[in-house]
Amino acid sequence: MRHELKPEWKTEQTICSYDVDPQATVRLAALCRFMQEAAYHHAEHLGLGRQFLLERRMAWVLARQRIDVIRLPQWGDRVNIRTWPSGRDRLFFYRDFELTDGAGQRVLTASNAWSLIDLEKRQRVHPEIYMALDIPEGSPVFDARPARLKGDAGEPVADVTVTYGDLDLNGHVNNVRYLEWIIDHLPRTFQENHALLSMESNFLAEALDGQAIRICTVKCGAGGMNHCIRSGGTELFRARTRWMENGETHESSC
Repeated sequence: MRHELKPEWKTEQTICSYDVDPQATVRLAALCRFMQEAAYHHAEHLGLGRQFLLERRMAWVLARQRIDVIRLPQWGDRVNIRTWPSGRDRLFFYRDFELTDGAGQRVLTASNAWSLIDLEKRQRVHPEIYMALDIPEGSPVFDARPARLKGDAGEPVADVTVTYGDLDLNGHVNNVRYLEWIIDHLPRTFQENHALLSMESNFLAEALDGQAIRICTVKCGAGGMNHCIRSGGTELFRARTRWMENGETHESSC
């Protein structure tokens, strides 16, 4: 390992008014954006950032994600983000996260599985470019890697059209936007009376400008929901969320 490389990246964010919901609780999407930005800066530091990959017509894309929520911070709270590469296999590169509050108490843990894609062919590429570098790796936060999700994809709850504001640097819908779509289209009374415990998600295909999107959701046991986003006959995104009713102390599972 090159000793000048930092094995993990640390940064701090303050929860702003535009990051929170009507209860002044931070939205999960805001924390995901914090994590994505920290991952971007660490990749740059490690020599595998955006400019390096663009010169080789490649880019990172998020393939799978798992997030466990201990407590969602409030408006004005400080959040410390720590992230590090946690391994790789023949399909994915893994990056993990730990978020803590100003007192050092953990509020969220997450694990991401990333792929390298060829920007012209829009296909996954073999990771020799990564293997050739001596990238420091730490331990994963979970015992199991983010999984492939199966099960009932649910019934339609909303139809949307991709607009320019949904697109990211790679010209397709940003991964955080999928999370916003499925949460934003849950009934308001449900959101006001429940706390999010966890989310697992699979990013299966790109959504592009002008594309018609159908959002589907179905209950999965007590406190669980399955979600799917489709365009025509193509499944773009699949997720599973777990929720706890406000005032409860137990966790439900599918």
